Amino acid sequence: MNRSIHRIAGGLSAGFLFACGASAPIPTDQASPLAPGQVLTANATIRFVNLEGGCWVIETAPSHRYEPVNLGAAFRTDGLSVRVVLRDAPDMSGVCQMGPFVTIDSISTP
Repeated sequence: MNRSIHRIAGGLSAGFLFACGASAPIPTDQASPLAPGQVLTANATIRFVNLEGGCWVIETAPSHRYEPVNLGAAFRTDGLSVRVVLRDAPDMSGVCQMGPFVTIDSISTP
């Protein structure tokens, strides 16, 4: 009986270590950062991502996300369709890391 307990404990320990060592999948199809001075005009969807207290992102295509540094409260609605003009936001950092940081030059609902 003592051996059975050791086998079970060993199996559980190995399973626990394996599970803890696994990391979350890293999205591979994220938008690339905009080049300095580059402007992107696109139809997009505002998304709220419930991560680290919540993050707002602009999704220009499936899995192409940008993190806006200046999204106004009037546009903070998950699933809202918008037309945006984006510009790179160099030297910005944040907790969510859902995509490159951008400044919104203009935003409107269609």
